[in-house]
Amino acid sequence: MRPLVRIARILPFPLGLALAASVSGCAASLPTSSMKMTVGYTAIGAAYSDLYVCQDQGVFRKNGLDVKLTLLNSSSQLVAALVSNSVQIGAGATTSTAAGAMNLKHVDLRYIALPISRYYLEMWGKPSIGSPDAVKGHKIGLSSPGSLGDAALDAMIKAKGWSPKDVTKVFLKSSPAEVAALKNGAVDAIVTQPPTGTQTRSQGFRKVMDFTGYPAAANAYTVKTDYVKKNEPAVQAFVKSEAQCLAILHTDKAAAIASIEKHSGNSNKALATYSYDFFDPLWAKTPSVSPALVDQAFTVTADQGLGRKPADTAKFVDNSFVDRLSASGFIASLYR
Repeated sequence: MRPLVRIARILPFPLGLALAASVSGCAASLPTSSMKMTVGYTAIGAAYSDLYVCQDQGVFRKNGLDVKLTLLNSSSQLVAALVSNSVQIGAGATTSTAAGAMNLKHVDLRYIALPISRYYLEMWGKPSIGSPDAVKGHKIGLSSPGSLGDAALDAMIKAKGWSPKDVTKVFLKSSPAEVAALKNGAVDAIVTQPPTGTQTRSQGFRKVMDFTGYPAAANAYTVKTDYVKKNEPAVQAFVKSEAQCLAILHTDKAAAIASIEKHSGNSNKALATYSYDFFDPLWAKTPSVSPALVDQAFTVTADQGLGRKPADTAKFVDNSFVDRLSASGFIASLYR
């Protein structure tokens, strides 16, 4: 496989023109051979419907990308996957990547797109847990320390003024393991994204709450800075694809539901429709990364004793690729 930087060099026009053509959506922006990349995501569920739709509708391919989607076991693996170059772009809990940015000084990370700016999770539990306040004193199943569910539960505990000792966290490594633990009584409730926990309603479990009231830089797309420098056309093509696929999610419900059924771990159409209706208000139209939410993620991570917060967290945000699409009118054109 030829390095992506070499592919960029053989384009029949200079880099600046290639980027301009990519932003405008001109056919000339497509390279002579596909730019390969692996994109890692960290949990089964409908939150990654933008990636599913991009793959199913051929959007990546149309933008000159040959993308492989890879499911990682948890957010805690995301930084390691980026560092080892087994994935080039990753989506997962920003609290987890913030920990990596604080502790691995030789690794320079950038957040390039943010499709959802809320905790997009639900808590499902035993019928006896009738409200969020009733969670106190119970065992809560989560995938891993530093995961999105872990951060969301901490946000709830803080908002309620509880002590961390008021609930017992049980880390189970994966979302399917959470569901199994709830069903066999090992935990009293679980925190997952739809439709993973939602499927337990057919076994008599109930939705305790969702976490969408808490702002967060949830599954921000993350890259290494040196990868961006060497592969700007590929990164621009990915962000362009992301904008297009968010538009598909907002404007083509049938296509979105079909992708959720295919990829989210549960092929039940009713659950896929439930998931779509849950996420539709949460998906961004312009996937800019909020520096304030990134700063919040670093604060939360530092407060957990997982590293020292940098003085300037805004340096980890790179909205230049989204800004080019916005300035050219490309994103607005997707909704006309």
